[in-house]
Amino acid sequence: MRDSREQDKFVLRLPEGLRPEIAGIARANQRSMNGEIIVRIQRSLIKDQLQAEQDKLIIQLLNRIGELEQKVSALR
Repeated sequence: MRDSREQDKFVLRLPEGLRPEIAGIARANQRSMNGEIIVRIQRSLIKDQLQAEQDKLIIQLLNRIGELEQKVSALR
């Protein structure tokens, strides 16, 4: 891992009241605020990726259900 001085830095403006909330959660999770924010961003990205995969699978399943319904209708 790169030295922290070499890592990307980004200034983040937080809405009023969010900083103490993040600080409390970070303390409870034994992380720095920076660490807590990073963990939560990573979780969010993973969640979005999983949701996209689930959406794709649901579309495939709905298409397959439609095909099977057509076959059942044709047999009647």
